[in-house]
Amino acid sequence: MIVALACIIGGLLPLAGILIVQGVNSTSQGRQATTVERQVQAWPAVDQKSMIEQAQAYNRRLAEGGQSHIGATESGNGEADYTGKADPEYTSLLAGVQGVMGTIRIPKIGVALPIRHGSGNDALNNGAGHLYGTSLPVGGKSTHAVITAHRGVPDKELFTRLDELKKGDVFYLNVAGGTLAYKVTRVQETNPSDTSLVRIEQGKDLATLLTCTPYGVNTRRLLVTGKRVSMPDDAPNIEDAPQDRKPLLVGAGTSLTVMFVGCSLIPPEKHVQGLHMKGFAH
Repeated sequence: MIVALACIIGGLLPLAGILIVQGVNSTSQGRQATTVERQVQAWPAVDQKSMIEQAQAYNRRLAEGGQSHIGATESGNGEADYTGKADPEYTSLLAGVQGVMGTIRIPKIGVALPIRHGSGNDALNNGAGHLYGTSLPVGGKSTHAVITAHRGVPDKELFTRLDELKKGDVFYLNVAGGTLAYKVTRVQETNPSDTSLVRIEQGKDLATLLTCTPYGVNTRRLLVTGKRVSMPDDAPNIEDAPQDRKPLLVGAGTSLTVMFVGCSLIPPEKHVQGLHMKGFAH
């Protein structure tokens, strides 16, 4: 019995450790997202408006130019550069607090992440990135913003649970003091080289969340695409949206496990003594 319990505890401890670390990092990223939002919201309205107008002008040129580079440009040594730094105009736009472009919130799966330019290591190791060559996330007709994040990172959740989203679910982008709501209309997998599903669609206001799939294999890409909708008519305000239940379930499961293990470690005679004390003796 003791050996079996030791095996159970030994198996649970690493999982508990991972969940704790993921929880701490998710909380930290969520706080950073909130801090960025509050600081940008405090900016003068004229500055917020200027940021949006410049981004909208960039998006119009992008739509007219046919999106020749999506995801990466070629660096000086001939390698793919996913940071977007080769395009100074791009990196200068929506350069908010600490270089953060905006935030992505997905209440259903508890995601709250800062968004940075490009999808290089710096962006994806610290939250979400914006896929270079796609529309900046300020909305408008003929725009299609793509937000990327890792999946299956041991110490961070990020977009690990993105596959839980279904048609009709809602996610939110907060940029330059304003919040945009997108309702999921399409969930699809594709090959890494296929950019057809992240391109601008004439007249539509779209946003896509992109990550690797299958979980742990990462040979394909999972794309969750949403259409812009109004708040609070077609989508609830963020605080009213269905929230993630995982923290409650994890907490309940951990408590039950601890209780089970603790009770199992009590010698049988102690259980008998306890019963006698409670008046169950014959």
